[in-house]
Amino acid sequence: MSKEIINIIAEAFKAIPAGNHLVKQDSKRDKRYKKLGAFVYNNAVKRNGLRLSGNKQGVAIAYIIDPLNNKKTFKDFINDLKFVFGISGLKNGLAIAKRQKYIQEQRPKDKKYMYWEFTGVNPNHQGNDNGVFAMGQLRDQVYTEAHEKQLDIYTETSIKKNMIVYRRYGFDIYHEWKMPDGSTMWFLHYDTKSKPDFKPISPK
Repeated sequence: MSKEIINIIAEAFKAIPAGNHLVKQDSKRDKRYKKLGAFVYNNAVKRNGLRLSGNKQGVAIAYIIDPLNNKKTFKDFINDLKFVFGISGLKNGLAIAKRQKYIQEQRPKDKKYMYWEFTGVNPNHQGNDNGVFAMGQLRDQVYTEAHEKQLDIYTETSIKKNMIVYRRYGFDIYHEWKMPDGSTMWFLHYDTKSKPDFKPISPK
């Protein structure tokens, strides 16, 4: 199943602006996207943040971050090097590091929270009933865990339609960033304490 999940992740990144930022666009582009899918998948498993919809057509990655105990290890450093040389390329890698530093600085520094990193659906089911079902289930999985553990959720997106969907599902914008390329990144926060009556709405 891991191969199918990695493929969903890789194909989803091909369709969003973040993919172009993360992956060096050269003759090895397709291989690099597959490596990105594997990198994201392995990181999600390590952090216990991988979620799969009931119909196996959707993937979400959301995990708990404790800023006070989130120090990088030597293994993390090696993984970063593999990312640079196998996926992004050196020039892109430097830009990504700068971008990620800014993004992380916008998140909480003194409390645990859930970070919603990624959501993707099998491209063959994008927009159809299977895809909608998968997205609804994944959303409910993330929300349910956040409410059970009383943790707020943080995420960010540079895709306006995604920002609108997050707002529809109870997120508030707490920061906007005009990026060097002229596009906007929206930083979003879901406050579980202000929504005590949450109930999953998607069938299992």
